[in-house]
Amino acid sequence: MKPTYAYLVLILLLVGSCRKDFEGDAVTTDAPETYMIVDSVKRDTVHFLITTVKAYWWGSAPKGFIKGYEVSTDNMQSWKFTTDQSGTFLLNLPLGVKKGEFPVYVRAIDNRGTVDPTPARMVFPIENSIPRVGLDASLPMPDNSFPVIKMNWIASDIDGLGDLDHYDLVWNDTSNGLFALPGTVMDAAISDTSASVSVRIEGQRNNGVFISGCLVYTGSKITPQPGVMDGLLYNAKNTLFIRAVDKTGNTSAWVKDSLFVKRPASDIVLVNALYANSALIQNFYTGRLAGSMVDRDSLEILRGVNSLSGNSELYADALTQKRTFNLFKHILWLTDDPNTLNTAQLTTADFFNQGGTMFIYAQFGDDFPVNAQVLSFTPAQKLVDPASNPTIINGRFRMDNSSSALPVLSGWPALQFNGPITAARPFITNPTSSGIYQYDSLMYAVLRVQTSTGSPVWDGPSTMMSRRVRISAGKADMILSTLPLQYLNGNNNIDSLFKHVFIDELAF
Repeated sequence: MKPTYAYLVLILLLVGSCRKDFEGDAVTTDAPETYMIVDSVKRDTVHFLITTVKAYWWGSAPKGFIKGYEVSTDNMQSWKFTTDQSGTFLLNLPLGVKKGEFPVYVRAIDNRGTVDPTPARMVFPIENSIPRVGLDASLPMPDNSFPVIKMNWIASDIDGLGDLDHYDLVWNDTSNGLFALPGTVMDAAISDTSASVSVRIEGQRNNGVFISGCLVYTGSKITPQPGVMDGLLYNAKNTLFIRAVDKTGNTSAWVKDSLFVKRPASDIVLVNALYANSALIQNFYTGRLAGSMVDRDSLEILRGVNSLSGNSELYADALTQKRTFNLFKHILWLTDDPNTLNTAQLTTADFFNQGGTMFIYAQFGDDFPVNAQVLSFTPAQKLVDPASNPTIINGRFRMDNSSSALPVLSGWPALQFNGPITAARPFITNPTSSGIYQYDSLMYAVLRVQTSTGSPVWDGPSTMMSRRVRISAGKADMILSTLPLQYLNGNNNIDSLFKHVFIDELAF
């Protein structure tokens, strides 16, 4: 049959009326004839269509019957056989082409294998789709961050990921300072038309001082993209804007997220991963350390739990958190949720390798697993279970006013309990060297075990503070304590312990 060119007005008229849009001069032939209509057309603009259309077709055979159809969406360069009489098509313009006319061809094939020599053709005026960007809500930025920042988004383009040219990133002002990131960058393809993308933005330092320029890393790479991203403000709220640009110059709407970026003013960071008595315990440690180290700047603080005080400021991405800890020389980790130590375990190897030191106060509940995996990087081999004494049933370790903490090393102070009844779980120090580290007990406690029938004194293992010593350096790089030091100043000598722990051992 002779080809007929159907444009938008004709399509709509035919769909709304007889729904047959191929009529012409009769041709005397034994070949089958093909007919085609459009069922639905989705508009992208007033005059052009988006790239998805649905069409129906049918054929007639002068001799025999129609056994199937072949469809082409690449200007008859290739054909795809189908027995269906309808199809939905994603009509892709060539990369970089913004507008064009796009033909779809269909030809019937009869039972003898004879093909319609004049395929039905419908021509659609197509405009390249606008790309889209949306923030990945499952991986939000924290409210506050040091100058190592992770941003995650989902990019999509109905014309295919190959149509994405680049992303524009900019701090605070979209009118200047755009940083171009290649559109080929992605963490994972979600489909042919969408992908997840992430970047890590790290502040640059000049002679040890952070400046406004940033380096941009993609995914988990440790080599930055070429160029510098300017515009970051320190000790201020910053807004990061992102948009996608396709190969025709179409741009998505800007998406944005904001956070407060802190310039580190100290080489010590305190991770507050406490739910209960969070402010009390934090203030106890910061106050005592300030009293012992008057020549040091105030500690930097990171919230380490999702509490009423705000979202966690620890990144879920281990590499981003690792690079954050590498900004510091000392970490003070306070937690009553020891599972947060998973993050410490995963993100501090480089920190320790460059000479960093760490103090951990961890309150382990009596039901916390004895051989929990989070202990494997600490001086503790395992926790003590009160049920290891068969005479104790449903017992819980406690300290009261008769309890004390006593030193293993000479010259260290003996501490007296002076607070409310509180959890205090002992552990067993790792007895053997790992080859890299050796381990020593530092303090043990006089404990009681609270049961339904009384609170007898515990006579089993009762170590509650140990150190990990890096053999090559001959110095401690970690101390683990389960002692509630905030309630152990009955002898008014807690500052002496702090000096031994934080100055002599960990060189804070």
